[in-house]
Amino acid sequence: MSSSELVKLRVEEDTPHRGKEIRYPKEFAVIDITTKSRQTLNVQGLKDNMLSLNGDITFLENGDLAIAKPDSVFRAYIFSKLKFNGKYQWTCKNSIELEKNDSNRYNKCKINKNGTLFIYFLKPHVITQWNLITRKFEMQYILNSNLRLQLCYNRFEMNSDNTLLAITFYIKSRGRAVYVYSTISGIEIANKTFSESFSLHKFCFIGSKEKERLFISFWNGKTKNYIIYILNPLTHTFDESPDTNILHDILSQNYEVINDYIIKIDKNELSIKRLSQNENWKNHLQSKERYVDSIFFNTKEIKQFILSILERYKSNQFLTQSYSDVSKEYPGVACTWIVTNKYNEYNKHSDTTLKAQIKSNLTETSAANFNSNDSADSYNLEIKVLKNDDIIFVSSSGIRIFSVNSEKNSIELIYFWKEDIQKISTQKAQQSINKHLISFKNKLDIDIVILPAPIFGIWVNCFDTLKNNEIALKLYGKEILQHSGRKTNLHNETNVILDDCYKYSISMFENGDINNFLLFISQIAFALVELEKYNKNLKATENFLLKINLLIINDIYIKYINDYSLLSHLQYYGIYVHSYLSNTSFFDYLLFWISENWSLLKNNYPKIYKILKSPYLFYLSYFTIYPQKTIRLMFPLLNFATYSQNYSYNELFSLYNNSFTSLDISDYYKWWNIKALINFKWNTYGKLYYFLIWIIYSIFMYCFLIVSTISKSEISWNNQVILLIITIFLGFIHFIFEVRQFIHKPMHYITSSWNWFDLAAILFPTITSIIWIYDITIPVWIITISVFLLEIKFLLFFRVLQYFGTYFAIMIGVAQKIFSFLVVLGILVLAFAHSLHILLRPTTKYSYNQPSYTDDSNNPWNLVSTYQFISSNSTVEGSSLVEIPDDNTNMFALFSTSLLAVYFMLTGDSSAVSSWVYKNNWMLVFLMVIFSFFTTIYLLNLFITLLGAAVDETNNEESFLHLKCEILSEIELFWMLPYQRRKKNWFLDILYYEASVHELKKYLKKSTEDEEIFENLLPSVKKKLQDLFPEIKELTEIKYSNKEIKDSKEEIKDTIKAQKDELVNDLKAQIDKSLKAQIDESLKAQIDELLKTQKDESLKDLKAQMDESLKNLKDQIDESLKDKLKAQIDESLADRLKIQIDEALKDPIDKFNKLIEFIEKKESE
Repeated sequence: MSSSELVKLRVEEDTPHRGKEIRYPKEFAVIDITTKSRQTLNVQGLKDNMLSLNGDITFLENGDLAIAKPDSVFRAYIFSKLKFNGKYQWTCKNSIELEKNDSNRYNKCKINKNGTLFIYFLKPHVITQWNLITRKFEMQYILNSNLRLQLCYNRFEMNSDNTLLAITFYIKSRGRAVYVYSTISGIEIANKTFSESFSLHKFCFIGSKEKERLFISFWNGKTKNYIIYILNPLTHTFDESPDTNILHDILSQNYEVINDYIIKIDKNELSIKRLSQNENWKNHLQSKERYVDSIFFNTKEIKQFILSILERYKSNQFLTQSYSDVSKEYPGVACTWIVTNKYNEYNKHSDTTLKAQIKSNLTETSAANFNSNDSADSYNLEIKVLKNDDIIFVSSSGIRIFSVNSEKNSIELIYFWKEDIQKISTQKAQQSINKHLISFKNKLDIDIVILPAPIFGIWVNCFDTLKNNEIALKLYGKEILQHSGRKTNLHNETNVILDDCYKYSISMFENGDINNFLLFISQIAFALVELEKYNKNLKATENFLLKINLLIINDIYIKYINDYSLLSHLQYYGIYVHSYLSNTSFFDYLLFWISENWSLLKNNYPKIYKILKSPYLFYLSYFTIYPQKTIRLMFPLLNFATYSQNYSYNELFSLYNNSFTSLDISDYYKWWNIKALINFKWNTYGKLYYFLIWIIYSIFMYCFLIVSTISKSEISWNNQVILLIITIFLGFIHFIFEVRQFIHKPMHYITSSWNWFDLAAILFPTITSIIWIYDITIPVWIITISVFLLEIKFLLFFRVLQYFGTYFAIMIGVAQKIFSFLVVLGILVLAFAHSLHILLRPTTKYSYNQPSYTDDSNNPWNLVSTYQFISSNSTVEGSSLVEIPDDNTNMFALFSTSLLAVYFMLTGDSSAVSSWVYKNNWMLVFLMVIFSFFTTIYLLNLFITLLGAAVDETNNEESFLHLKCEILSEIELFWMLPYQRRKKNWFLDILYYEASVHELKKYLKKSTEDEEIFENLLPSVKKKLQDLFPEIKELTEIKYSNKEIKDSKEEIKDTIKAQKDELVNDLKAQIDKSLKAQIDESLKAQIDELLKTQKDESLKDLKAQMDESLKNLKDQIDESLKDKLKAQIDESLADRLKIQIDEALKDPIDKFNKLIEFIEKKESE
């Protein structure tokens, strides 16, 4: 019923109550209660007064009637009641075109009374939010892929202040899932899965303001009762009602609950009561509700605490306290906080120490402390124990939140935030606190769902706590990664954090939780630029692209294989929302009229039908697209190829790169997701901007060329001035963009030769045009250079076209690769030019007007040719003709011309030195021999070889895509306005695209050779690909078998080596022991014998005999043991190695046999 007029909206349908099925389509009618007459809605597309299950109809708060019909006509209508000829009639004041999907039967619309329109799309799986009044796009909610498509049971509801959106869907297991999103940030803030397959009875927000709750009730047909769940937006948690009788008296009768009102409709009476006065409801609200979710979502309680402090500070009610040795206690539900404050005389600041006493086991945690900039007399400290037992401190040094870790029996700093401490450290404590609070409140006003990103300081740091917190990584992962990336001593921790983020995101993707998967991946994507800046060796971007390569859509309704796709390879699909909804145009009305009357036209007017259809048939005859089998893939782009939603027009002068505009390595472009992204960007906006830039430059060029080429007699001076002014104007526009590029990356701009060429091609014609206007006569050489630069730059515009782009990519890539060689060659040319200049320059003065013949052989008059007269009788006459020299006679007279002469010599033209006689000039001959060998023969042939290698290296698709990406990056950063970089249909959160199965098969065969690519695919993706391509699975198994065989072989080698070393050591020990025993025995016998027979001999003779005896004994032992030990070693090794080799090769030999059987089978097939 309309709120402003006595108008009733009647909809014929069965509402879902106690398990009844809904019958569609539904017919609607607008009835004036005062006149009891039916109102006619006379507008195209609504004449049948029918809506399918996808559409919606409702009265808006201003009394207008809104209708959404997302099928057949794809429009939304807004009707107003206007008075015509004394009667009120509903008139369509707005007809709005809705987004069309390739699966339109899966679109569903829901209109809220405040004019908010929700549209659910299957491809991609999202809900978009629009404002029907302003036509603006407001938010996009990415749904999980495990939700089932049953539109008649899917419900959307908003709370009273329009800050929360609640949706409910069936899931795979026939249960139901409820998700709650923030309409400000689009973040999922709560969810609940119900395993029971009961019928949904109520799904709405009830209550008002702070007492508002999401009310969910199910009808249990078996027990004939209701099951109730309630969501408290303050706690972000679902709780089953502790009292099963809550609102039972309402649910069991004909009651409706709308916000804070209970409406009962009986046959003869209508009663309206306040829900807040219902005893059961009041009892439920009075029951204590603890905040059990993460502290990062507890914005309302924290904001209330902040506002209360600010209110006191406005009236100068500061909480100034005196230092005391006595601790203060702050009780919570699960623990009691103990806080002590003392003044540190040495460091001149206040020290705060806190502990916590856990009530469950009566243990006391270890102490934590922080300091503040307070005076020696008193300190200012605001403290509050939150509902989840965390404690918040507000001091002059910042805002801190501590939590108890019961497992470690310790206190952890889980959140810290402050204003720039360098600016406020000299201020009073009260002023510092006030600054902290005001800035913090402003941040909360921007995003009321989560706390602002924490600050990681040098002395105050919650980094160690947050880096291991899953929720913190999901919300603040980019700040955590950037902080660790900037610290050179934290690179190992950066890898650990990245691995954790990938682990969490992969888990979310496998479970179909696309929303949280996107949040985790976006945190990594945002930090890629910083990580690459501080640590190139980390290869963060390469690993990121590797991890998310070939993400196959895991959806229960969208098949990841499309057997009859009309899309080309790596082409995007699905609906991507525009920034505005457009009004229905005359062309839209005409097309819909033709589609409505097409069958009528075909039957009644076949000739007109054939004429209208002939262009379409002509198109089909020349542009036939054959269906192909494709696979559907996705690429998460949030924070990778998107920009922050908060912006200002300062971006016109200073804008930071995102990860896409920082892709500066050609290897990045081998990934299919990057190729698909470039195709999407180019087809969506890239080619439009590029050809617009091309047209502007063409006008700039042609205006100058007309003036410089057409003679003055054919074009008047006034027309020339007009063309020159246009040239100057467009030249300044191009120059502004060059300046912006320089401001964006000064060093990159200066070091790029292409930027200098672009700058010259713009400035030369512009400056020449300015001079030309003030001075009609202008040097021809300036015009010549300007024309040359203009036309060469015009040629470079063709580099983006596929037909020409490959060659441009080769030319540019080769030039970059051989630049260092050209520098070396240039230095050699410079050296030879300088040497020849010193050797061949004239040493005496000369004039081209006056002949001068001297002993200087380098004098131009001595180098020119002399012609003598020969008479008819073949005698030479005395007179002769001398050729007058010029600057080209001796090009080595000046250093500048000697450079040119040596360059000509490099190309094979040696005419510059042909005037000298080599016979008497050995130094010239020496230089010419060295030059011809090292440059003409050696370096130029080397140069040709390098050119060939560089061409082979750059002659690939990756080089062309790299060139195209650079163009798209320049368009995004310098040619777009800030609001254009936030268009959701240009800068997507997720890109969906299709890839040819045939191309994928070839790609996977190459990938199986590269272990890094195939091994890093997600487990679910790898399994689907192996199921899709059994031969890939077989190749993978063979590869693994080969790897196992190789590993087994290496293991056998290691085992043999170890056992051989062990055996040799044992034998060596035995030999040493045997030798020692024999030597001792032999020596003893020898000494005894010598003592008996030669007592009188000297010690010297005894020593000689002993040495000789030892030598003989050693030789005997060596001979006797040599053969014996060799035989023992060979016998022992042979037996032991045979056993181990047989055991180690048993499995590999079996696998080899299977592999041979498989190959023979394939060959026979």
